[in-house]
Amino acid sequence: MSGANALAGPTLRPASLMGTTIRRSVALGWRYLAIGTVLALFLSLVLVLGTKSPTVFATTFPLEIPLFAILGSSGALITFVSDRTKGVFEYLIAYGVRPRSLFVDSLIATAALAALILGLALGVGLSIALSHGITLTTDLSESLAFYTVPMGFAGALFTSTVGMIWSSVSTPRTGINSPIGIAPMVGITPGILVLIVAEALPHGQFYYFTAGAAGVIIAAVALLLALSARLMGRDRFLSPL
Repeated sequence: MSGANALAGPTLRPASLMGTTIRRSVALGWRYLAIGTVLALFLSLVLVLGTKSPTVFATTFPLEIPLFAILGSSGALITFVSDRTKGVFEYLIAYGVRPRSLFVDSLIATAALAALILGLALGVGLSIALSHGITLTTDLSESLAFYTVPMGFAGALFTSTVGMIWSSVSTPRTGINSPIGIAPMVGITPGILVLIVAEALPHGQFYYFTAGAAGVIIAAVALLLALSARLMGRDRFLSPL
C-alpha cells in the first residue's frame, strides 16, 4: 500500500437508509396510514353488512381499495418533503449519499406502506365477506389480481414520484398547494382514467387493459426516476430555507 493510500485510509460507503426511511415514513405518516386502513375496512363492512349483495361487493370492493392504498402510503412522500425542507438531504449528500438513492428509498417506503394497506384490506375484507357467505368468484379474483393489486402499487408509486419531483424543483408550500396536498389527487387520476376506458372494452379485454395500464404507469415511474436522478443536480436537494 502506498503512503498516500495509507494516509487516506479505507473508503467509507454510506450505509443504506432504506430501513430507516420505511420506519420514519410509518412514524411521520401514521395518520394517513391509519385513515387509509380504517376506510378500507369500513368499506368492507358497509358492502358486506349494509348491502348483503355479493354482486355489489365483487364490483365495488376491488375498485375502491387502490384509492386507500394511495392515501395511506403518503407517509413516504411526507418524509421526503420534510427532509428536503429541513436540509437533511444536504447533510446526507455531503457524506456521499447519491440523489438517486434518496428517490429509490422513498419509493421503496411507498411500496411498503401500500403493501401493508393492501394486505390488511384484502385479508380482513375478504375474511369478512367469506364469513358472511360471499364466495370468492372468478370475476372477483381477477379484479383483485389484475386491477386492485397492480393499480394500488402503480398509483401509490406514481403519486410519490410526482410529489418528490415537485418538491425537488419548487419552493416549500403548505396546504393544498404543496406536493403533499395535491399529489394524491394526481395519483388517483390514472386509475380513474383506466377504469373509464376499460369499462368501454369487451369483458374479455378488461383485465388485460387494466394490468397493462398498471405496467405502463410503473414504467413511467421508472423513467421519471431515472431522468430526475440524472438531471437534478446536487443543488436541487439543498435546503431552500
